[in-house]
Amino acid sequence: MTDATMPASTDLNGTADERIRQLSEADPTALQSAEWLLRQLNGALSAWAADETRLDIDIESRVDY
Repeated sequence: MTDATMPASTDLNGTADERIRQLSEADPTALQSAEWLLRQLNGALSAWAADETRLDIDIESRVDY
């Protein structure tokens, strides 16, 4: 984003680092709705779960049975 402020309706997206950057650029005085916060939390947790699954699969593929 080129603008230093993020509208309340804009969802965070991208990698964890990109989401952190977007969040740091958001206007701290603009209150976000509970629905927006829930969407961001669900998105982050879904991405985290997908990463964990990929890591588990990668680890299991390296185990000698």
